[in-house]
Amino acid sequence: MSPGRVVDRPKGVPPRPPSPEETPRFCPSCGGSLSLRNLKRGEPARLVCQACGRVHYLDPKVAACVVPERGGRVLLLRRAINPGKGRWVMPGGFIDRGELPAEAARREAAEEVGLDVEVGPLIGVFGTRKSPIIIVYSTLRVDGEAAPLDETLGVRWFAPHEIPWDELAFDSTVAALVGLARQRGWPHPGGDR
Repeated sequence: MSPGRVVDRPKGVPPRPPSPEETPRFCPSCGGSLSLRNLKRGEPARLVCQACGRVHYLDPKVAACVVPERGGRVLLLRRAINPGKGRWVMPGGFIDRGELPAEAARREAAEEVGLDVEVGPLIGVFGTRKSPIIIVYSTLRVDGEAAPLDETLGVRWFAPHEIPWDELAFDSTVAALVGLARQRGWPHPGGDR
């Protein structure tokens, strides 16, 4: 069984170039102007400072999530922010510098829904070219009463057959819940998205 869905770039297809709104214009080291340069054959152009020569890599963001389970049900939250405002996801968010993925997943569960969780085995690692890399864990223990807190409109415990597949916020949410459903032998949509 695969621990997650890997979306590989086909051979010969370069990664999507950064859009202008997400491309820095100035070097954070010296303030010089950045320009795209081809440094190695076969690799994408990189941002290089015209003043100090520092190469700046535009790495993807990495998020960690946890799927709280209690009594055969999973907890999902309804997002209060875009993207995906009003749609269902599992608790999670971006990993802070110096924080381990499992620590971030536990912190996000506390911040968003007020639960103290013991992070369990990995459900999978998910992502696309246009989205962050998402690391999703199951839980071994869930303490507390779930409540809508930071960035959350509502919370609900769903039995496996009640999961609102058509109201999930992201493809990674669908993929993670399908992965968990497969691990648990629960019903789930026929194909991966």
